[in-house]
Amino acid sequence: MLKVKKISKSYGTKVVFSDVSFILERGQRAALVGGNGVGKTTLLKIVAGLNEVESGQVEVSRGTCLGYLPQDTSLAGNETIWDYLHRVTGVKALEEELAKLESGLSNKTTDEQYALLRERYDHLDGYSLKHRAEVMMSGFSMDDIGLDRPISDLSSGQKSKVALIGILLASVDLLLLDEPTNNLDLPALIWLEDFLLKSDVACIIVSHDRRFLDRVTDRVFELDRQTHSLNVSNGSYSEYLERKAKDRNRQKEQYRQQQEEIGRLTEQAREKKEAATRGSRWQGKDNDKFLRGFKRDKASKSGKVAKVLEKRIEQMDKVERVVDREPLSILLEAHSNGSPMDILLDQVVAGYSGRFQIGPISLAISYGNRVGFLGLNGSGKSTILKTITGSLTPISGQISIGSGLRIGNMMQEHETLPRDDTLLSFVKRRTGRIDQEVFAVLVKFGFDEKGIRGKIAEISPGGRARLLLSLFSLLSVNALVLDEPTNHLDAEAVDALEEVLSDYRGTVILVSHDRDFLEKARIDFAYLVADNKLTKVDDFHQYVAMAEQKARKLLRTI
Repeated sequence: MLKVKKISKSYGTKVVFSDVSFILERGQRAALVGGNGVGKTTLLKIVAGLNEVESGQVEVSRGTCLGYLPQDTSLAGNETIWDYLHRVTGVKALEEELAKLESGLSNKTTDEQYALLRERYDHLDGYSLKHRAEVMMSGFSMDDIGLDRPISDLSSGQKSKVALIGILLASVDLLLLDEPTNNLDLPALIWLEDFLLKSDVACIIVSHDRRFLDRVTDRVFELDRQTHSLNVSNGSYSEYLERKAKDRNRQKEQYRQQQEEIGRLTEQAREKKEAATRGSRWQGKDNDKFLRGFKRDKASKSGKVAKVLEKRIEQMDKVERVVDREPLSILLEAHSNGSPMDILLDQVVAGYSGRFQIGPISLAISYGNRVGFLGLNGSGKSTILKTITGSLTPISGQISIGSGLRIGNMMQEHETLPRDDTLLSFVKRRTGRIDQEVFAVLVKFGFDEKGIRGKIAEISPGGRARLLLSLFSLLSVNALVLDEPTNHLDAEAVDALEEVLSDYRGTVILVSHDRDFLEKARIDFAYLVADNKLTKVDDFHQYVAMAEQKARKLLRTI
């Protein structure tokens, strides 16, 4: 279905990837992984035909219908959801063409053209399009939004869902998904998992959601930052991680053993060379010609042995040294000054007057609590976080924030980062620390000297997230507000954030749909945001199980 042959891509002198090759057959689903900035999005765009390659070829089998979902869908316009789906699936255009041809079916050429269009229409299952669209809207937890709703009225998350529905309804054969989980709430994510598992569509998926990749994919394409090459591994994402760790340890041991052997042979060669030099210079007594000849003959043999040993070293298949990057370590300590540090919401109505509102909400978050908010896109989770942090004034009610609480608001900070500022000057200005202190912390968060002196606009979304975490580290914040923190972090940064949360003693207020992250964050209290109110969730696993049950039930109706 898809053959990628030795493709390469560079931007100026920067090599993105080189000689990348792989094959994907129908029904195969690959996870495309690698650190932020290695070229995953670029590779997807090349396969989708949106970017050019410098060398190599991308071959897609004839008749293959390809669907591509970018990170930022940015749907716009005044179309209704139905008008959009009717158009992008190609069903509307086919219906119009079929209607034109129906009046002239006595012509043989027209008959053949009509038959081809009809075959395509049947392949798209055009007659049932509206029913399938309604089922998918329900599957993506948009039951309460009619197909007649204008797209311009939707939230960014809802627009992403509609864009994905359009691709899935088009009966694509090859699906390219770039971070589809970023804008999907948990029930929609579970629905997408089950849909992909049921279908025979081939997929290449970029995602930081480990459980999603584990459930959906059956092979891993890894872009290597050091070699700029692509490694193919069969099996689940978890199996790939285990195999990768074992391979690295095996390579380290092979390298160690080979270096010991090289050292041993080098030492033997050195000793033979020294023996050869001594023998060739040995003079002895004038009349002892026999002994002198023996010594020189022996020296010649020692010299030959030394050359043989050096040749053995030269002809060895050298084991490449494993270069271990210093693990990303997030040092975040919550400091208490004895002042009040609780958060209290008393009959708070949050939102925007005349538009979306949620509440009244009464909630007490004691210092050190870990509170998670769950719910569908557009339900008001981010609105609650903005209200708690003070970036959105409540419509009514009272909010009390302890005077000793120092909040690190990842969402708000991410939106207001000065893109033209350098990393160094931004952190210095916010913390008042000297260059050496800022450098030391930024290096621990995975930045090199060039990046530290570069502009914030030049780093990836994951890099900006790590920049904020480094800022919070230097500020010693004692409350973390995290709105979908794993969306733009690479696997290493997510692991580091999970590690810091395991020891963090401050307050954590969290919105996430990443099931692994939610479990490892050890949430004390979870609340479902729905129907403009909060409902306490007693069992997170039961909430997930109910979403899975709904997804399976809906899939049976398609």
